[in-house]
Amino acid sequence: MSIVVAAWPENAEDNIPTVPCLSADGHLLVLSVGASRIRYGVSLTFVVVYPTDMKTVLPKNISTNSLSSNQQSLWCIFSDGSVTPVYNYDSKYSSERVSLLDCPLSQFAKDQLWKLNQTIRVYLALTTTKDRKIPILKAFVSVPIVSVISSNSSQESFTLCTSPLHNKGKYLVQWIEFHRLVGFSKFVIYNTTDTNNHLSTIINIYTRKYPGLVDVVQWNFSTLGLVDAISSRYFQVEALHDCLIRYGDQSEWLGMIDLDEYIVPLHPYTTIVDYVHENFGRRIIGSINLRSQFFCSKNSDSYTAEENDTNRLTIERFRFRARNLYESGREKYLYRPRFVQYLSIHEQLVGLSKEQPLENHITLAHYISMSQPRTMPGCGTNEYVKDTSIRDRFAHAVKTAIAALTSKHRNRTIL
Repeated sequence: MSIVVAAWPENAEDNIPTVPCLSADGHLLVLSVGASRIRYGVSLTFVVVYPTDMKTVLPKNISTNSLSSNQQSLWCIFSDGSVTPVYNYDSKYSSERVSLLDCPLSQFAKDQLWKLNQTIRVYLALTTTKDRKIPILKAFVSVPIVSVISSNSSQESFTLCTSPLHNKGKYLVQWIEFHRLVGFSKFVIYNTTDTNNHLSTIINIYTRKYPGLVDVVQWNFSTLGLVDAISSRYFQVEALHDCLIRYGDQSEWLGMIDLDEYIVPLHPYTTIVDYVHENFGRRIIGSINLRSQFFCSKNSDSYTAEENDTNRLTIERFRFRARNLYESGREKYLYRPRFVQYLSIHEQLVGLSKEQPLENHITLAHYISMSQPRTMPGCGTNEYVKDTSIRDRFAHAVKTAIAALTSKHRNRTIL
């Protein structure tokens, strides 16, 4: 089989599905694929919808015969005819499910990606079915060009990926500028919809002002008619692993959070970099857990005039918070890509140690929904306290940064 595939020209047309796709045999629904130098040595990873979710996710008119990847004998075949075996892991944690397929990269593939900066073609082949003579899917893979993050080579890089973003671009600039102030040097937007082109405008401005600062991953599978098994998410667990695989090579620390969540270093730390360097240095750990500090609306059923003013920053609008950090879940985390393998939304699943920071060193400010009130833990009557410390420390600097970003685009509202 490898000899046949190697003989096909790079631009040859065939009927083999291309990722993202349902495999030709109907067994696998693959959303993305990426290459990494730190994952299992050097490997290629396919991010796959969990087998038992496929019937729910796919349109009703598409028949599928889902099989767990451990029931299949799969192989990666590269353009030069080299072949490597596929290893599988089905991750299931509560309602969070994803399957990952990893195959070692051949020397040819490594050279093409990292020495020659070329896009490679790879086929996924199945030998479980003896009479199948062609691959079940193909993918074209490249790696991000690593941007120069700091002139100080000893500076650790921190990257934030957004959870899949659904028409919330108007909150993006203040979120980026806040996290730039506290030390993050790369932002990856997982875009599911941008029906009003607001996100496109923002990205164009950042590209001109700060090239390489913001990347966009188009995380939309409408052409396949997919609907997530959990309606409140859009393949978020799959996006978590896609972020790890795409950006783990070029960042020492990664995280994926929502636009209503802000990672805040507390006094005496001014940046996340300072905090991590002083408390963890080069210790070999997997992740740092961040418990949620929920910020509330003053009234449970309606916003005050100040809270409803979207011309204000999120950190200005909401000044009341729960008395204590939330200790029953819903945390997020920063992790070191080289020391973790599998993730969930709220904690790493497989990797080295998970560290719990002191609550007076760093916090995750989790704000009430920015568009309408909702119940937040610890925010009942007489349970919350007034807290303007984040606003007082950062609001002016965030506004200044936004003004500098938009100085040549005064006629555009992007706050």
